[in-house]
Amino acid sequence: MLGVDAPTPEQVRAALADLDARRRRIVAGLLTAMMRDPGRVRDREWVSEQLAQVTLLSGEIEADSAADAIEDVRAYLQDHASDLLAATYLLFQRVALDLQPRAAAGFELEEALAVALSYLPAPEDA
Repeated sequence: MLGVDAPTPEQVRAALADLDARRRRIVAGLLTAMMRDPGRVRDREWVSEQLAQVTLLSGEIEADSAADAIEDVRAYLQDHASDLLAATYLLFQRVALDLQPRAAAGFELEEALAVALSYLPAPEDA
């Protein structure tokens, strides 16, 4: 995110707090995919595919057929893709900033996910 001020922890928490539970699950799922393959984060097609998959698996698609499920995902993403992507990239950037001092020593995916989860509201707050 060149040319953009680094988000503060408070800004990230506030942005995530504004999302409903489904959108938080989607952000967490997309973030996990991005952390597993950080070299592809700038690949718009790959990110779009991951977003569609995570949305489909978010557990809130009630469709009678695969075609209906695809249409539900398409319609949902038409309404919410921009806020989902913005929140995910904001969280991705904040986690990277938090882990930057440890980058030379290395860290595991699980550690990065734990940092990310610290920014998401607790389920009872959702």
